[in-house]
Amino acid sequence: MFLKEKLINTRMQKGEDIDPFLTKVQDIQDELGPVGEALPDTKILCLALNSVSEEWEIFVQCILGRDALPRWDKMWSYLL
Repeated sequence: MFLKEKLINTRMQKGEDIDPFLTKVQDIQDELGPVGEALPDTKILCLALNSVSEEWEIFVQCILGRDALPRWDKMWSYLL
C-alpha cells in the first residue's frame, strides 16, 4: 500500500529532467513487482503522464489523443 501511494504521489518537479523522473517511477514499479502489486503498463503510463511538469502538457495531450496508448517502454523513449 505504501509503494502504491508513493507512486501516485510522485510528481515531476519544475526544471527536473525527464530521465530521473521516469527512473523514480520505474524504481517504484520495480519494487511493486516482487510483492505482486506491479501495475499494468496503461496504469503506470497514465500515472506518469499525469505527474509530469506543466512544460510537458502539449506532449501529454498528443499522447492521450491517440487511438491507443503506447507501451511503457515505448513511452519512455518518446519522452527522452
